[in-house]
Amino acid sequence: MFRFARMKQLLATIRLILVFTGSLVLVIVGLILLLICLGSPAISRFITKNWARYCLAVLNVKVNFSGQIPSQRVILMANHRSYIDIFLAFSRYPASIVAKKELGRWPIIGWSVRLARMILVDRSRKSSLIATMRAIQAEIDKGGSVILFPEGGIVEGQLTGPFKHGSFKIAQQTGTPVVPAAIHYHDDGVFWGDESFLNNFYRQMGKWRTTVDFWIGEPITAPTDAELMTSVKNAIDLKLREFRN
Repeated sequence: MFRFARMKQLLATIRLILVFTGSLVLVIVGLILLLICLGSPAISRFITKNWARYCLAVLNVKVNFSGQIPSQRVILMANHRSYIDIFLAFSRYPASIVAKKELGRWPIIGWSVRLARMILVDRSRKSSLIATMRAIQAEIDKGGSVILFPEGGIVEGQLTGPFKHGSFKIAQQTGTPVVPAAIHYHDDGVFWGDESFLNNFYRQMGKWRTTVDFWIGEPITAPTDAELMTSVKNAIDLKLREFRN
């Protein structure tokens, strides 16, 4: 039993080193290319997508993908269960992503804020929330797409938690369709709650494989932002129920 635990710890350590070193190389190359190409969004999307796919491969995350990738400007909204969700979203649709400001302090991730076009939000400050909404609108006004988690953080449970309302108002004001996305892990242990990142990483990534179902739905529009929020939430919950059955 002790030997098995040591093997899991060793596997997690190797994966952490590979994620760190591989990410460092890709971030440095990406930032250099961005500088040479004057901030080209195409370079950002290319590096971000390949970084996410590299991390999923190193962590041996088996992704059962269904649905279709948006072909237009959209706001993609998904339920949120783990830090792996960011890799999932970027691996299929490397748009600008809304994330908590703490990510900006992480090694590698903090350096890649510009590369991945992240919009960082401090959920404890109202002024930051307002600035985030403005940043989302600015990205959409430039013709870009945005990825966000409308629950406002990581939520444990079989279905979605309460949604934050502000992004649905922006979708209505800008006439931007919202695309629902559902994420379901076969192992509930992947949920990242109050524990530290390292504790969660070693607990989950010491396992040989993590399997996840990832679905991207059709764009949704509605007459009002309240109806839009209800429709998107229902679409995600319906797919989560299907994954559970």
